[in-house]
Amino acid sequence: MTFSIVIPTKNRPKELTAMFNSIIEQTRLPDQVIIIDQSKSENIAKKTIESLVKETSITLKYVHDEGIKGLVQAKAASLKFNECDIISFFDDDIVLRPNYLFEISKAFKNHKLIMGANGIIINRPEVNNLNNLIFNFFHIGLFQDNRQSISNDTNDSSLLPVNTLSGGLSSWRKEVFDKVKFDIENNFHAYEDKEFSIRVNKTFPNSMFVIPNATLYHFHAQSNRESSKKRTYNDIKEVLIIFKKN
Repeated sequence: MTFSIVIPTKNRPKELTAMFNSIIEQTRLPDQVIIIDQSKSENIAKKTIESLVKETSITLKYVHDEGIKGLVQAKAASLKFNECDIISFFDDDIVLRPNYLFEISKAFKNHKLIMGANGIIINRPEVNNLNNLIFNFFHIGLFQDNRQSISNDTNDSSLLPVNTLSGGLSSWRKEVFDKVKFDIENNFHAYEDKEFSIRVNKTFPNSMFVIPNATLYHFHAQSNRESSKKRTYNDIKEVLIIFKKN
């Protein structure tokens, strides 16, 4: 079983370098890394990444294209370069713990029912009971999302079934993309993972899981983020599009 990593990135050379360093420190190295870089020329980290990959067996495909617009389009563009059985998509401000890829690949190898998987974000802010109540009140029906019930300090090493995967740390069998395509028409961002998960659930029911032993950090870099007002507007627009599509 072969394993590729896709990292969409834009104007975050420092974060991308930290992420790549955590990749080459994995106990199970990926076979391929695909970077889709939408950065301005002065923010390209290609030379740094190429120097880091030299001492490894990883095949690197570094694509710099400012014409690619947005996260979903970057993910879709990466697929034509993939040569592996399992594809993992990571945000550029993530740092993997050393056993992350080993645990994910072991789960896919041992459990044929898995089509998609997440690990656990161990620096996720604590969520109190009130926040949980509010989240569950608004996430009903089509938008039900049971990821919130999974603790970031769980000691459970078994597979945890979920109905939604977080797009910024998602791993998929390549066969998923033969039947479920990324929606590049509607400019999804915040809800791109929910929109994609809905369609995966229809085609591959009960096939998405969290692997608790696979852990990472997500640092939520502030660069490239829209204003709070703009994010709220986009969130409402994306929710309405998802509702209309389904």
